[in-house]
Amino acid sequence: MLDIGCGLGGLDEVLAGEFGARVTGVDVARLIVEMGQARIAKSRFRDRIEIRLTEPGPLPFADASFDVVFGKDAWLHIPDKAGFFAEVFRVLKPGGIVACGDWMKSPGPYSRDMEYFFKMEGLTYHFVTLAEYGQRLHGAGFEDVTLEDITDQSQVIAREELARMKGALYPVLTDALGPDSRDFFIEDWRSLTVVLDKGELRPARMRARKPR
Repeated sequence: MLDIGCGLGGLDEVLAGEFGARVTGVDVARLIVEMGQARIAKSRFRDRIEIRLTEPGPLPFADASFDVVFGKDAWLHIPDKAGFFAEVFRVLKPGGIVACGDWMKSPGPYSRDMEYFFKMEGLTYHFVTLAEYGQRLHGAGFEDVTLEDITDQSQVIAREELARMKGALYPVLTDALGPDSRDFFIEDWRSLTVVLDKGELRPARMRARKPR
């Protein structure tokens, strides 16, 4: 499996441990990759997982290298979705699967609440609608495309997380982050619940297959 945007490799351990996969994780953030490599070096699945630093752009792998390409809340940072899925298609073996969880947007321009959420996050997002996501997959040559909007579930989870941050986790956040960063983090999460509840931010799952 190839995990694009693997971060610290936590999900790679799940993929290796629960599914017996051999996982190559890639990310573009050097510090995160170094932290992930140190973390995986202590994992009981270290012989099944490799984390690499890569650059934005073409994937550094030969054609038909992987059975599965996976991603979790990372591909929303990629501006060229069509080019990206063409690369995913290229590195998958015939019959291979691409699967991910990612963040989408509702149709139309961003509201002030969404712009505020972007400001709080301090990151660059390149959202498309779920329908556009499906179009990019079909355009890259994938078949058996399934798309699932999970906004309702995400709304509940985010509100529960915010309540925990204001409650049981409040002293933990204070000790770990200090008062200023704690308050910023809680406000960031509050802004997340707003755009989720309005349906502007729309988490989703997708799966598709490369033809044999």
